[in-house]
Amino acid sequence: MPDEVSARLDGLTVLVARPEAQAGALCALIEAAGGRAIRLPLFAIEPVADSAAAASALADARHFDRWLFTSTNAVDHAAALCPPPWPRLAAVGTVTAAALTKLSSQPVLTSPAGDGAAALLTHPELRQLDGQRTLIVTGEQTLPILEDGLRARGARVTVLAVYRRIAIAHAPETMASLIAQADAAVIPSAEALRQLCALTPPQAAATLRALQLAVPSPRVLETARTLGFTRMPLLPERVSDVAYLEVLRRHACHRPSNA
Repeated sequence: MPDEVSARLDGLTVLVARPEAQAGALCALIEAAGGRAIRLPLFAIEPVADSAAAASALADARHFDRWLFTSTNAVDHAAALCPPPWPRLAAVGTVTAAALTKLSSQPVLTSPAGDGAAALLTHPELRQLDGQRTLIVTGEQTLPILEDGLRARGARVTVLAVYRRIAIAHAPETMASLIAQADAAVIPSAEALRQLCALTPPQAAATLRALQLAVPSPRVLETARTLGFTRMPLLPERVSDVAYLEVLRRHACHRPSNA
């Protein structure tokens, strides 16, 4: 049996369901390891409809105690609307933190316990926030866990959406063909998984639900369970391209054809 760290992905076809601009690096890693990557963007990332209002809100929040970013999309769109310098920074996850550091050259608070809002809320600096003004920079339809958690610690929270996701339609026959070719799928969010199921024609539904998923969080794992996926999804330790490649290597190592 090959070593899990260096296992090849030969013969493994992976659907990468990220937005187009965010799929390239992971697809390159999959292909460099011998696999085949199929890009299947389910959402396009666009600025919010009223960008002028969002830019004004960011400018007004420069005096806040901290800005907290939920994704690299939030970083990129905020920078386009209101470039740094910014107040103290925090990030949901190491990839978002790296994007902030590269852009602003400021220290970024993130959790060593893992990625996600729940992990960030465990950081000691966020335990007591009495009266601190915090801006959550995010996309439309964000989850309330971060806002609720910060408010429970006494923060004065403002949530600002700087981007939105627009669903992409794919023809049923295209979906059926891509699903039939795939052995696994990298799914970036619960919303993307629901969109994938909605676009899949009935004749391909059973094949879809038998795919090996790789997902970013327990929330998406639970969504997969409720939607009827039959395999336990792969869950990387961090939401990064390298971490996704590691779990795919582990999966490839234990596939029957590689035993």
